[in-house]
Amino acid sequence: MRDLKIFLVIIFANCVFINAQNQLPLENGAFEITNGSNFIQWTNQANNGGDVNFSIETENLIAGSTKALKSEIISLGTNNYDVSTKSDFGFQVKEGKKYTVSFYAKIEGASSRQMKLVFSSEIADSYQGQNIWITDTWQKHSHTFTAPFNADSNKIKFWYMQAGVTYFLDQVSVVPGNLVSMEPSETYQTIEGFGAGIKRRTEYLYALNNSLREQIETYCFKDLEVNMIRFFVYHDLEPENDNNNPFDLDTSKLDWTRYDSNPNNNRTRFVGEALNNAFSLSKNGFDHVIGNCNSAPAWLKTNGKHNDGGTLISGGENEYSEFLIAFLQGMKSRYNIDVTAISPTNEPDYEVSYESMNTTPSELNSIIKNLDTRLNSASLNYIKILSPENYRVYDANNSNRSATNYINTMFADPLVKSAIDVVATHTYADPNHNTNWNALKTAASSKPVWVTESANLKSEDISMVDAANYIKWMLRGFNEGGMTAYMMHLFYEEEDDNGYSSLVVWKTNGEIILPKRYHTFKHFTNLVKKGYKVIKTENAQDDVVVGAFISPNEDKIVLQVFNEGASQDFTLQIPKGTTVIKHYITSDDSSQNFTLQNDVSFTTDDVFTSVNVDALSLHTFVYEIDKTQLKIDENKIDEKVITLFPNPTNNSFSLYFPKIENYRIAIYQVDGKQVLKTKSIQNLKQTIDVSSLSSGIYFIKIYTKNKGEFTNLKFIKQ
Repeated sequence: MRDLKIFLVIIFANCVFINAQNQLPLENGAFEITNGSNFIQWTNQANNGGDVNFSIETENLIAGSTKALKSEIISLGTNNYDVSTKSDFGFQVKEGKKYTVSFYAKIEGASSRQMKLVFSSEIADSYQGQNIWITDTWQKHSHTFTAPFNADSNKIKFWYMQAGVTYFLDQVSVVPGNLVSMEPSETYQTIEGFGAGIKRRTEYLYALNNSLREQIETYCFKDLEVNMIRFFVYHDLEPENDNNNPFDLDTSKLDWTRYDSNPNNNRTRFVGEALNNAFSLSKNGFDHVIGNCNSAPAWLKTNGKHNDGGTLISGGENEYSEFLIAFLQGMKSRYNIDVTAISPTNEPDYEVSYESMNTTPSELNSIIKNLDTRLNSASLNYIKILSPENYRVYDANNSNRSATNYINTMFADPLVKSAIDVVATHTYADPNHNTNWNALKTAASSKPVWVTESANLKSEDISMVDAANYIKWMLRGFNEGGMTAYMMHLFYEEEDDNGYSSLVVWKTNGEIILPKRYHTFKHFTNLVKKGYKVIKTENAQDDVVVGAFISPNEDKIVLQVFNEGASQDFTLQIPKGTTVIKHYITSDDSSQNFTLQNDVSFTTDDVFTSVNVDALSLHTFVYEIDKTQLKIDENKIDEKVITLFPNPTNNSFSLYFPKIENYRIAIYQVDGKQVLKTKSIQNLKQTIDVSSLSSGIYFIKIYTKNKGEFTNLKFIKQ
């Protein structure tokens, strides 16, 4: 009977080993474990006259790596597949399922050369290959394959396609599904905020009963954790020239009716009250309060009207600057509102009949330079100048319109380039989401790029189809345009027959509508805060848009995944040190409105996790990072003994082994009771999850299976 038990144990152990061999992740995909001069689980080949020098590279590696495969290709051999590197790890695949292979590579001896990635099993006709161009700098590459058959031993191989160059290969992984990966160490611009405008409709809001108005304002300024707001500099603030001296303002000639709260005057707009209510409701405060002037006063314009275009009269720059400075100073003295930014034009490239001013880049340059000088003279140099706020991000066919073309012309004058603090644009001419955001980023010359108006105008669509526009404007702007802040068109407005584009809408019967654009906006305003940085993301799916952000102290990563296509499985990267992943969803499902789902499971050793993403839905994954797990004091590591880090620990620790052997680990309380044990470990590093243990002191016994020896260690669970 005893022999039978031993036999069954051996059979069970072998089954576990076989199954483990067939499961991803790829073993030694990081190219860290060696056996002499070779990497374990990898075979290098040079057949049919192929000649290669294979070696282990230890210098000029990607961050976090200590070794890479170096392949100096002397000759390719008879066929184009005679010189290769293949993984010996055979993994299971299921028919029809997608698998994404990713890897880092570079070459020496040329600027770019090809490598073929091969994905196949022992089954005939399972071969799939993809040629990938490798450059002379380390880059991450990925490609997604669909398995044509069920196979128990699928393998990957890399063919070297050109001789006379040296290839470097590192960090190979295979994951099921469509891979969304991040590079937290590769950061870009810093986020400055989110918001919208109250450039119209304030008088209608303040005609409502107080309860309904306060509910709408709470949705806008408390529940949406915005920090930016934009409002009108009204043309009739100075209805006629106060005097003929632009350096001596007669404040008695200013008309503040628009900003006051006087329900008996039909010109009143309650702007001062609306702004202060927004500030009082705000959770985190408003960092950016933007005054935007659609038109100079009529007496300062070439057409003598505040509407129908026209531009500033010749020599009117000083009077216009006096007008804008009067607005800034009056908002402070009358309403205690600190305006932080001023914009002297609105869509100067767009002909409209309503309040507007069509100013050319050269005319706008004169306005900007004069305004900058006058702000400095008035000790208002802390006020940011935003410009040009064009209707379009980019126009390849017309150099006289779009923010990109305006800024390219304006920045030819170094004084203007110095004066403008923020390059501002609107997105209205990008309904198909194919504008050249990168052109605006280049034109901005490292200055902040803000979208100050963005909307799908005159739309009654409140579904995810409408919300998709805003999501793509944001993610493309952040990823491609160097955008640092994004503002929607309006916070609120009343429903009418012309449609609406605000975040919050109310009907005449008092019903409040929260479109899906409101809930998707919360994914950004409530989770991506001022000071976060954009980080590099990668995704191979055409119908999926992704973006990611990291907090200033790097303890939180926010990943946005928007799926505009059919429901599909995704594999998400899990950064090192992740302790919790929170998952928020907004979709056309009425129950999913910025809804927190507790459905992402992983262990401390996992580097990937799989999720299903429904069609036309936005998913945000918030990774909480324990930074103590990212660092280890190298001075405390003795390569001859087993080392434990960190200690004390909150949720997990790592064991660093001097060499690969068969280790088994058992953890005991101080009273000798065993609380955890592991199966055989054959790694140089092993992370142990102790999150379920109570706080206290614990002892670890580490057995070396081959020799019967053991090591005792102690750790503290906080």
